[in-house]
Amino acid sequence: MAEALLEAIGEAVRVHGASALSLRDVARRAGVSHAAPAHCFKNKAGMLSAFAAQGFQRLADVVIDEISQSEPVDGGQALAAIGRAYVGFAVMEPARFEVMFRLDVLDETSSDLQEASDLAFGLLVGTIERCKREGRLGNHDELLVALSAWSLVHGLASLWISGQLQTTSRR
Repeated sequence: MAEALLEAIGEAVRVHGASALSLRDVARRAGVSHAAPAHCFKNKAGMLSAFAAQGFQRLADVVIDEISQSEPVDGGQALAAIGRAYVGFAVMEPARFEVMFRLDVLDETSSDLQEASDLAFGLLVGTIERCKREGRLGNHDELLVALSAWSLVHGLASLWISGQLQTTSRR
């Protein structure tokens, strides 16, 4: 039942957005009783947090697959693979991507959410550390470089999803 509810969340978010999501609508879309979401997830924040945690796990899987398939010979190539995977994930799963970064609708105390988020971010940090070991960062702080890289790909993904890149290319 929880899996059906998590699948229904994506559809509901695509239609209404994360803020307007209701437990009843998700239950209706999943074909379960209106009490099922609260039974499985306690509340809306718990349900969205489970959805976001699943998203971070999927993102980590996509990143790992892209790194494996691209067979990078150095940290720079691995970092490029992470960027491709991140943007590709966001474009393929825009509703989930939206929810993953909406702290206003999530339960930040969710251990599943924190673990999955840490896993995904850890792949980036580990690659930045590899770049540092390879002498690619100079004296720059690894965490600052990781945050900068994340900001770059997150911004690109957000612009792509919103359609702003299509608008910009026509100017």
